[in-house]
Amino acid sequence: MKKLAVIISSILLSSAATAADNYQSISHLGYMDTDGNDTVSVDSTYYFSPKATLGPYDQFEYINKQTNVYGAYTDNDFSDVATIGGEYFLQDFVLGAEYSNNDSDAGSSTDVIKLSAGYFFNPNLLLKATFEDVEDGENRVVFDLAYNHQLNSTDYIGFTVTSDDEFDYRAVNAKYFMDLKQGNYLTVEGTVSDTDNGSSSWELGSNYYFTKATSAFVTFNKNDDYTFGAQHFFNKNVGLKAGYGNNWDDSGYDAYFANVSLQF
Repeated sequence: MKKLAVIISSILLSSAATAADNYQSISHLGYMDTDGNDTVSVDSTYYFSPKATLGPYDQFEYINKQTNVYGAYTDNDFSDVATIGGEYFLQDFVLGAEYSNNDSDAGSSTDVIKLSAGYFFNPNLLLKATFEDVEDGENRVVFDLAYNHQLNSTDYIGFTVTSDDEFDYRAVNAKYFMDLKQGNYLTVEGTVSDTDNGSSSWELGSNYYFTKATSAFVTFNKNDDYTFGAQHFFNKNVGLKAGYGNNWDDSGYDAYFANVSLQF
């Protein structure tokens, strides 16, 4: 009987350790100090159904499937941007709307309205079209094709291909999430974009999770900009992320940033 009790207890403890955490509200408060410019930002998203983690407190499925509303505000020394929006999922369809206002300290103001519609060919393949109406600018339609290739119950490779209606702009995003077992996780994510009569760019980043609460990150891009730092959740609801950024060719550029996460 003692052996049986120990086995049952071990199974229950193991299940509790690997059980996913669920959230319906995710918010961030951020601050960045760069040479000659301070930026304060706040954003919040509310999901109408629980959103499950993949282990780490800040890692979720590649393609969101939960109806939500969100808002964000960013203020720096040159302008402030306010955004509100939401997504509604109905069976295999998703509809979205977003409004943002960019108010420049120089006196100008620009409104942007986005309307989107998407269709799930299967739970792991989504095609979405977004109409963008820019005040005093050119309207355009952007297409996104997102695919999630599930490797096992947790690991995945996700891809998103993006293009505008005239194929003047093209981008590919890829993300790899891996459960290294023993409470460790790894993400690798990269984005490549190209614009006709413009420049191309790429960015690569990675997160290593020592536990589901503590991680270190690094990013690097084509312009030799880089960031690195760490994140720690004090409990399942409150986390702090801090880091430093600079440029390999122009080390006079310094950026210090911090971000508080509130998840419930």
